[in-house]
Amino acid sequence: MEGMHYRGYDPYDALCSPLWELPLFRHRVLRRVGQQLLLRCPLNLRPLFRVRPRKNPVTLGLALEGYVYAWRSFPERRPLWETRIQVCIAELQRLRSPGWQAAWGYDFPWEARRMSLPAYAPTIVATGIVTGALFRAATICQSQPAAQLCLQAADELIQRFPRSDDGEEMLCWAYSPFDNQRVLNATLFGARLCTHAYVLSQREEFREAARRSVRFVLAHQDPRGAFPYAVGDDPRRWVDHLHTGYVLECLQEYHQLTGDPTVSEGLQRGWTYYRRVLFTAEGLPRWRDRQRYPIDASVCAQAIRTLCRFGEESAAVRIARWATEHLQNADGSFAYRRHRFWTQRTVFMRWSVAWMFVALAELLMHIRLKGHARLD
Repeated sequence: MEGMHYRGYDPYDALCSPLWELPLFRHRVLRRVGQQLLLRCPLNLRPLFRVRPRKNPVTLGLALEGYVYAWRSFPERRPLWETRIQVCIAELQRLRSPGWQAAWGYDFPWEARRMSLPAYAPTIVATGIVTGALFRAATICQSQPAAQLCLQAADELIQRFPRSDDGEEMLCWAYSPFDNQRVLNATLFGARLCTHAYVLSQREEFREAARRSVRFVLAHQDPRGAFPYAVGDDPRRWVDHLHTGYVLECLQEYHQLTGDPTVSEGLQRGWTYYRRVLFTAEGLPRWRDRQRYPIDASVCAQAIRTLCRFGEESAAVRIARWATEHLQNADGSFAYRRHRFWTQRTVFMRWSVAWMFVALAELLMHIRLKGHARLD
């Protein structure tokens, strides 16, 4: 990451090609098809289409969080980590979404199923990932700029982000200011941000917003304990590993920081389902509940993080070993994903490198703090 100055390609950066500026290619369906073709292509054709490596705010957020874990794990090198933490915070301040004090989006235009997003338009997931890192910098390293950005982001979430209220007890945050989707992991990133802001400020409005959003998600947990990707009239009802990991991570952190006892049962049912269904017999993360492949670098990273949060470092070590043996390149970067018979070796800075960096940094921190489950 550092050698590339945090710049790189992204699975969804196809629309950064100047080709899409031509009038013929501005139709939304064509743009979505082009995005998907480049995403799924086994070869990296981005240089051919003049897509250049770019700096994504989420990459900086993940790097920041990894450096915070390194700061805690290796105190003898804290001056180095502090310098890198300061660089990341400064870059995150520079890369804020235009017109927002503390919100972040992806550095590429994006055609999703239900919305079109321009580059750097804020999303609750990108903002939630970045503010999760800022919260750790604020609470572990006592960074005041990080705490201030976190609180500003929560204020803007409350004041400016669309949401749907289900009575007085539940709410669901939209994915972005341009839609009204009901995506469970996305609204929980909003809940986690509000929880972090409550810890930093003790303002009850943040805790109440987090509580209502958590109640919405738990109300849509299915009888098996699974969390569908989206609810309402949205057909995306699948259950996958990556977003289930996000949900469990956010719920666990909300429960830990607020002590809300109403979360315990749903969290335990979700965790039981996750461990029983979303891993193979060998302990590798499944792509979805009924689909083993692909084995994705980002999914491996999230599995490592989720297992660490729930105290299963030994299981996390097995995934880390597999990922470093099968996906890591000689230069330290990570390939995109492993399919049943081949590996898609394109390197994506946000999706694979930054996620694996923060996952391994978190795993090493847990190992050093607990003194077991060696990685090597």
